[in-house]
Amino acid sequence: MLYADNYHLHLGYYENDFDLEAVAFKRQSQNMWDIFFDFKQYDLKKPSQGNELKGFGTKIFSIEIEELDDHYGGKKFEQWLLNCGIV
Repeated sequence: MLYADNYHLHLGYYENDFDLEAVAFKRQSQNMWDIFFDFKQYDLKKPSQGNELKGFGTKIFSIEIEELDDHYGGKKFEQWLLNCGIV
């Protein structure tokens, strides 16, 4: 997968004594953002499946949108954390 060099976004969850962050990368020539989470950094068990991006972790989900902002992306990341039972 090719990502646009000038488009990435840090998505954080800092509630209830948690300090968790994912990184979103925009696919080249597509209105799609892939969100990566480094399970190892947080000493969490990684799912057996998932695409890896060296230095950023495992792709956990994608968001189809032209311009992603930290508020919307952060809410989607929070939903993922809740659904996975991490927070």
